[in-house]
Amino acid sequence: MHPFLIDLGTLDVPLLGPTHLFLPSYGVLFALGVTLAWIWFTHRARTLQLPDEKIFNLTFYSLIGGILGAKLLLVLVDWRDFVADPSLLLGTIRTAGVLVGGVAGGAIVFVLYARSQGLPLLQLTDAVTAPLALAQALGRFGCFSAGCCYGTVTDADHPLAVTFTHPQSIAAGRFSGQPLIAVQLLEAAADLLLAVVLTFVWRRRPEPAGTVLALYLVLYGAARFSLEFLRGDVGRGLYFGDRLSTSQLFAAGAVLVGAILLVRGRLAARAGRTT
Repeated sequence: MHPFLIDLGTLDVPLLGPTHLFLPSYGVLFALGVTLAWIWFTHRARTLQLPDEKIFNLTFYSLIGGILGAKLLLVLVDWRDFVADPSLLLGTIRTAGVLVGGVAGGAIVFVLYARSQGLPLLQLTDAVTAPLALAQALGRFGCFSAGCCYGTVTDADHPLAVTFTHPQSIAAGRFSGQPLIAVQLLEAAADLLLAVVLTFVWRRRPEPAGTVLALYLVLYGAARFSLEFLRGDVGRGLYFGDRLSTSQLFAAGAVLVGAILLVRGRLAARAGRTT
């Protein structure tokens, strides 16, 4: 609803000339989410008695991997647009990209660095899930502020209807005066609830390690797959007759992987009790 947290307007900047100077709400909320998740995860890693330097590097490199992964998937999804106009690649510097691409990219770097440093990978993945869900929730509030990742057109009396009116809002530019489902807030609420659930589960230290990660994959994947049906922005890759999005394919894969991990963990735990 408020794309700019601070808007200084167009000023004459030395060497740049007239430039619109502003502090984007999305960027602030994204940075806040990353910072809080980083602090929370670092605290959890210390309870596991892991070295601060390695945990700092793990988090930093995973963040870079996540940012690059989100932008890479954006380019892959909309590759036709980028091929037609390569100058659009410069615009990816200011865009967040595709969230699931960010999660995937960060996860790959997370795994590679943890293994290279001899860190307990599954224990760390269990520890990072709730902080990650919190960061995702704040990112969705950022989406709501910017008017991106908006929902489908609905009736004005719908309980989740919102009309974006700010001239710089992405949704307002495409659906001027039309009420849309505030799917960003639904996703934020789902992520916050997920962070709470995963926190309670992690405190119990369920065995085997990796159980919390598996639960995150199942719950987040199921929520994301379902809420994607309420999304109204079509520029995110649609398949099977425009029925499923790129994010839904990733979400379905996450549910499948998480379910397999949960079943394997349960079977391993049962085998351990019988030996």
